[in-house]
Amino acid sequence: MKVKTILVMTPLMLACAGPCVIAQSSHPWLDQQLAKQRYPCPAGPSPVRGPAEAPVTIVEFGDYECSYCTEDEPTVKQVLAAYPTQVKLVFKNLPLDIHPKAKHKALVAECMGVQGKFWQAHDQFFAGAPPQKVTQGVDEGKLNACVAKGGDGQVDKDVALAKRLGLATTPSFVIDGIRIGGTLGLGQFKLLIDAELARKSASK
Repeated sequence: MKVKTILVMTPLMLACAGPCVIAQSSHPWLDQQLAKQRYPCPAGPSPVRGPAEAPVTIVEFGDYECSYCTEDEPTVKQVLAAYPTQVKLVFKNLPLDIHPKAKHKALVAECMGVQGKFWQAHDQFFAGAPPQKVTQGVDEGKLNACVAKGGDGQVDKDVALAKRLGLATTPSFVIDGIRIGGTLGLGQFKLLIDAELARKSASK
């Protein structure tokens, strides 16, 4: 049976965060997450999936060359499908230095976003699609010019935000201010989301 980990982040842990063993009961894990200090993680101009007014916000920091990010992508989509009006996903880039093409891919995705096609790039990169499929329907001249100038600097801003939050592995998630590093299972996402929804409902 496959098991996953939640890692406590330190700046020295510059790598993809993969699977390890966690406590068999998910509830102690949930208590641990809810007891954490919460950190503001503004969405800014980053791309969003899900309704803007959704009560729970998941901010994902990802790397298009990280195998664990690729592994977690279907789970993230399952979460959004399970909570279509209650959860929104904000994606921020955290290209790791150990992945030489990651920043270029992040810039391509950012610049495709200028043409309204960020999520096309995002999905195709994680699907391992060839370059021509990633950029299908895009004005290549405008895309290349945007990438050449480094986009609008949003990738660097995402990296700087991750550093301020103490996030150095991918994937990393900030769920309503709770920092979690490493891949998450659907059950773990649901535990935390349900707890957040209950907390917010009780506070009304």
